[in-house]
Amino acid sequence: MTRRFDTKLLPEGLRATGYSVDGATLAIDAEIMEAEVICPGCGQRSSRRHGRYVRHLMDFPAHGRAVQVRLSVRRFRCVASHCSITTFSEKVPDCLACRHGRRTGRFQDLVAYLGRAMGGRPAQALGCRLRFGVSKDTFLRGAASGARTTGPEPRVIGIDDWAWRKGQRYGTLICDLERRTVIDLLPDREPATVAA
Repeated sequence: MTRRFDTKLLPEGLRATGYSVDGATLAIDAEIMEAEVICPGCGQRSSRRHGRYVRHLMDFPAHGRAVQVRLSVRRFRCVASHCSITTFSEKVPDCLACRHGRRTGRFQDLVAYLGRAMGGRPAQALGCRLRFGVSKDTFLRGAASGARTTGPEPRVIGIDDWAWRKGQRYGTLICDLERRTVIDLLPDREPATVAA
């Protein structure tokens, strides 16, 4: 059963059109609020709709239920006759979800933070209790990818080594000591790699 609601539970830039509850999952139907979009080929605005498709994104769990955002992405026709692109889909902003991503941006940031703070298995154990449904490898990949958001240049940088595999393979950790965030994880601990 699908119902309508008017709340600000979704990330900025999305409008909720309905929701449904199915056991331990809360599914929220949403759409992007832009009325018309710009063609990536010629740069002209278009409001001629061609169709739509649905992206399924995981979001923060709520009230003991996993939350899935069913994002309706519209396709448009280009109005320019000289353009090589006939149809295109509206761009999903990076703050909502990365390209081909299956999690909202804010949820991916939380996965990366927990991966850096706790590691793989402890973050997975906490995630199971919070209904994240994310594997230990995903937490580690999120930690290795670093933060998505860009901020001011770091002023105080720390460098340390860490074990990919204890006693066999080590990497280098570069972090911003003021903000306590990971800047990069390097594959080895050679000075030439850090200098590059």
